[in-house]
Amino acid sequence: MKKLIFIYLLFQVGISFGQNVKIEIGDYYCKIDDKVYATYQLVNASYSYSRPTIVFLTNKATLFDLSEKLQNRITPKQEYTDIWILGIENFDSKNITETDKKITNVFLQSIVKYRTDNSLPEYTFERLNVDKIFI
Repeated sequence: MKKLIFIYLLFQVGISFGQNVKIEIGDYYCKIDDKVYATYQLVNASYSYSRPTIVFLTNKATLFDLSEKLQNRITPKQEYTDIWILGIENFDSKNITETDKKITNVFLQSIVKYRTDNSLPEYTFERLNVDKIFI
């Protein structure tokens, strides 16, 4: 009986302190300087503290396709658990306009603020700006 109680308490501690975080946030119509863009955030983590982040920049149409595919393929235990996608209408990574830069800066600042507000390890604007991936 003591072994059974010990096993029960062991499982209860694991359940109490284990965290599964699953978040999906999409903002599909935003506008800066008459340029439309969309944002998407997907979090699927078996823990909530470190949550490594990856940022993708693409056009708006690709954002919708990518977000649908990611929903089923992201698992809680993987290298990146926080995925942010910025889709800018008529975006061309080889010809980035000043408005595209402005939208990107606003997006990256929102990621920094989100991580700070939720007590996650800091990702600086500079780091996110260097690490972003163009699709």
